[in-house]
Amino acid sequence: MSNSHVIRIPQNSINFRRPNTKKGIKLGFCRVCTCFNLEFMSSKSALLKVFEIIMGSCCEMLLIRFGMSAACDIGEAFFSFHSTVTACLSTTLILMVCYFLSAKTYNLMQQTIFELVFNLFACGTYASASTFIGFASNFSLYPRFLSTSSDAAFPAIVSVYYLGAILSICYGMDAWISYKIFKST
Repeated sequence: MSNSHVIRIPQNSINFRRPNTKKGIKLGFCRVCTCFNLEFMSSKSALLKVFEIIMGSCCEMLLIRFGMSAACDIGEAFFSFHSTVTACLSTTLILMVCYFLSAKTYNLMQQTIFELVFNLFACGTYASASTFIGFASNFSLYPRFLSTSSDAAFPAIVSVYYLGAILSICYGMDAWISYKIFKST
């Protein structure tokens, strides 16, 4: 039986990405946290992923806390944006945990097209969902906000679609970084 379906890390990419350094944090005469991929945390990809997780969590919190009362007024735009945030946030969080726990996983995933396609998908869905919820909230919530300025749903939804636009840009940058890494392997 052939092992042609097994993805292997080329030896030159291991040495290029991870030079012969000791893993973990040195405390006195011993090293701790040697099972974590601390080198990944200083990369551009990790910083973008942390930012995407924080911004996605803010979007999720605003949607749940303030947007649920206006979900019927906004309609499908609310559910579209909420689905986008949930899917992209959970996938980014899973990738971040896997990369932090295993350098091998990070090196193997960079050789596949998965992260590039996911980041492009997230960029597109955030852009379209932000546009959709922006138009829907301006047409349905803004008149209600003008009549009763105590309504907190409209400012929260405005914040959500601005954060969604920022997330779209971040996922686009992450896709570009993934593409450059993918082409170099």
